[in-house]
Amino acid sequence: MLFNKISVAAGVLFLALFSGNAIAQSDFYVLGAFGTTNSDVALGGMNYVDDNDSSFALGAGYAFSANFSVEAAYQDFGAQDGDTGCPPDFFCLTIPLTTQADISGISLSLVGSVPLTDKLDAYGKIGFASWDIEFDGISAAFDDSGEDVVYGAGLRLSIDDHWKAFLEYQKLDLDLDTANVGLNYRF
Repeated sequence: MLFNKISVAAGVLFLALFSGNAIAQSDFYVLGAFGTTNSDVALGGMNYVDDNDSSFALGAGYAFSANFSVEAAYQDFGAQDGDTGCPPDFFCLTIPLTTQADISGISLSLVGSVPLTDKLDAYGKIGFASWDIEFDGISAAFDDSGEDVVYGAGLRLSIDDHWKAFLEYQKLDLDLDTANVGLNYRF
C-alpha cells in the first residue's frame, strides 16, 4: 500500500516536471518576497506600535493580459515593538512599558503594469487587505483585526519567460509601509 502511494506521488511529480509545454502558456503565477515593514499604529487608547521589522509575503496571481492581473497574497509584517503608556498629546506620570505586536494580513489587489523596456516594467496595485494584530501589552494581551485599503508601486525585471524579479513599495492604510524584494514564477 505504501509502495502504491509512493508510485503515484512519483508519477505526479514526474508529470509536473516534464510537462513544461502544457503549463508554459498558463497565465497563473506565484510570488515570494521579503523586506522590511515600518509601522506607526495606535491600538486602543494607550497602546502604540512604532517600529520596523523584517517581513515576508507569499502569493499567487492571474494575468488577464500583459498589463493587467489580479493578485492574492499573505503577508507577515513581523513582530513590531511598541509602548503602553499615555495617549498622544497627554501628560502622564506613568512609565511607558515595552510591548510587542505580531501583525499579518491577506490581500486581494488589482495590478496594472506599463512596459518601460522589453525586460522592465513599472506597476501599480490597489486592493483590500484583511489584517490581524496579536498585541501583548500591559493592558493584557488582545487581538485586533480589520480591513483597509492597500496600494503600492514597483518595478519588475523579466529574467526569462517564467521568472521575474521585483522591487516594490506597499502601504496599508493601517499605517504600515513595506518595502519588498522578490521573485515571481509564471507557469
